[in-house]
Amino acid sequence: MVKFEVVTEGKTKFYVSKGKISKKLPVFYNPAKEFDRDLSVLLVKETGKKTVLDLLAASGARGLRLAKEAKCKVHFNDINSEAVKLIKRNLKLNKLRATVTNERADRLLTCLEKKFSFIDIDPFGSPINYIYQAIPKIEKNGILAVTATDTAPLYGVYPKTCLRKYGSCPLHVNFGHEIAIRILAKAVIEIAAKQNICLIPIFSHATMHYYRIYFQASRSHVEKVIDKIGFIYYCRKCKNRFATKFEHREKCSCGNKLEFAGPLYIGNLWNTELIEKMNNNELKHKHFLETIAEESKIEVPYYFETDEFGSAEPRIEEIIKKLKSEGFNASRTHFSGKGIRTNANFEQIKKIIEKIIS
Repeated sequence: MVKFEVVTEGKTKFYVSKGKISKKLPVFYNPAKEFDRDLSVLLVKETGKKTVLDLLAASGARGLRLAKEAKCKVHFNDINSEAVKLIKRNLKLNKLRATVTNERADRLLTCLEKKFSFIDIDPFGSPINYIYQAIPKIEKNGILAVTATDTAPLYGVYPKTCLRKYGSCPLHVNFGHEIAIRILAKAVIEIAAKQNICLIPIFSHATMHYYRIYFQASRSHVEKVIDKIGFIYYCRKCKNRFATKFEHREKCSCGNKLEFAGPLYIGNLWNTELIEKMNNNELKHKHFLETIAEESKIEVPYYFETDEFGSAEPRIEEIIKKLKSEGFNASRTHFSGKGIRTNANFEQIKKIIEKIIS
C-alpha cells in the first residue's frame, strides 16, 4: 500500500509519497527542489503569467504552488496514473480546480490546441526530446522553463553523450557548470530558431543536481539570439580563457594547445531588471538573488575560482574590491562560492592578488 504524508512549501500543502528520494517512488517528489519551486513562483508573479502547463507534473508540487500562490490556471499532466490520482487529491486539499491529464508528454503536446503563457519541462534526465513540440504551444512573450538533471554529460564527464544529445562539446574544467548551462541554452535556442521562434534566457541557475533556464519567447530577433552562439577556449597551462563567435583553432599565446567548449550560448543568461524586481519582493532567497543580480551585469561567459591562483589567496571580497578599484567589472557568481565573474584576464587577476598579499 502506498503511504503518503502532507508537506508544506510556501503557502501550499500537498500529499507526497513517503520513502527514499528516487525514481522508484510511486509518485516522485524531491523536497530539495523546494528552492527551485520558490523561484518559479516568484518569477511567474513578477512576469504576470497566468496560464501554466505543468507537463511532467508528478505530485503536482510546482503547479499547485503556481495555482495557489501565483493565482495561475494550471494544466497538470503526467503519464503515471498514480500521479494523476495524487494531483487530484492535492487539488481537493487546496480547494483548487484544474485540468489534469494522464498522457505521454509528446502526445499531449501534439494534440493540444491551446497555448500557455508558461510551460514547465522538468524531466528525469534531458529535456531535449520535449522542446520541439512544446515551442508552438508557448504564447507570444510566454516563458518556457527547462530543467536538465543529466548534469554529467553537460559538465564534461561524458563528452560523447553531450555531443549526441546537445550537439556540443563540453569541457571538464572548474567553471564547467557555466559551460554546461550555456550548452543547454544553445540547444534549446537552436530548436526554437528552426521554428522561427526566438527564445531569450531571462533567468538561469545551476543548483545541486540540476540546471534550470527560463526563456522568453518572441517571433522577432531570431538572428540576434543566434548571433550569441559561439565557443569558449581554455588553456590548462596558463589558465587563459576567452569566448569567440567563431572557431579559433589556434594555440594559446603561451604556446600550449587550446581546448574548447561549444558551440554554446555566450550571451547574458539573465534579465537584470527582472532579477532586481524578484529580489525586491523576496526575503527567503535574497542573498542568492543579489548575487545573480550583480553577476548579470557582467557579460562575460565564464568565471575564475580563487584557488586557481594558489593556496595563499586573499578573501574573495578583497579581490573583487581591488579589481573594481583598478577599473575592472567584478562580482561573485552563484555557480561557485569561490568564483569571481570579471572582465579581467587571469594574469591581471593574479597581479592584483599579488598586490593584496604583498
